[in-house]
Amino acid sequence: MQAWIQNLMRDRLPGMAMTMLFIALTGVVTLICARVVNRIFRRVIERQKRLNSGSATIFAFCRYLAATAIYFAGFAVIVSNIPALSAGMNKLLAAGGVLAVVGGLAAQEALGSMVSGLMILAFKPFVIGDVVRCVENNISGVVEEITLRHTAIRTYENKRVIVPNSVMNNSIIENADYEDSRVCSFLEVGVTYESDITRAKQLLAEVIAHQPDYLDTRTPQQKKAGAPAVQVVVLALAESAVILRASLWAKDNSTAFSLKCAVLEEIKSVFEHEHIAIAYPHLVVLHSEVQDREE
Repeated sequence: MQAWIQNLMRDRLPGMAMTMLFIALTGVVTLICARVVNRIFRRVIERQKRLNSGSATIFAFCRYLAATAIYFAGFAVIVSNIPALSAGMNKLLAAGGVLAVVGGLAAQEALGSMVSGLMILAFKPFVIGDVVRCVENNISGVVEEITLRHTAIRTYENKRVIVPNSVMNNSIIENADYEDSRVCSFLEVGVTYESDITRAKQLLAEVIAHQPDYLDTRTPQQKKAGAPAVQVVVLALAESAVILRASLWAKDNSTAFSLKCAVLEEIKSVFEHEHIAIAYPHLVVLHSEVQDREE
């Protein structure tokens, strides 16, 4: 492309003007190529996300590599056509050993994040769309983007947390979608000691089993053996309540949250209708007959 443009303008423009025009055209072509490649990658990534494919993470990472390569190539062509910059670059390359040491020390953290990003891409502890929690930093959310330097996590409050890849690579990550996206959430309800505990467990299991989002995880053998669809146990005998705990299985993390909210709303109405009291802190004051007579 460089030779074709130079041959086209050699007889029409002076040397300096031709060089400046070539530099401008190179810059424009570089920007156009970068935007076209970026748009193509974005469309491919969105398609992979709709297909729930892990390849979206690879394409997202390669998008930044391709854009960086295009900008670097454009910069190299521009510098090679400016005599002053070209001579300066030759001198800098001659002192490349010193620059490599200085640049390596200055960009150690950035290079570490890039290498960590490649490790994440290769071993895939998480991919775009996974629900993760960084245990050490207590950061939870959905992986939205993995770049050369950082990982962007969208929290449940719709905020973006930018975490360097080096931190993500060295941290303990809890991945709700790794291999199996099913989630078991525990629901605890406290009832009074005067309530019928057996009936309360039965009603809680029935309410959960009738929810459309509840996932029955029993195997055919367990169903044949008569295992309950919902496991409800007495977790503790507290000071003023009997704590019941039920296991809520759902297909993913967001569904489990909606399921838990629906069960809490319905179980209150069911318990009230069946005269099963939900325990809550309260104070009972007793007056003796002797105290009343003295008053």
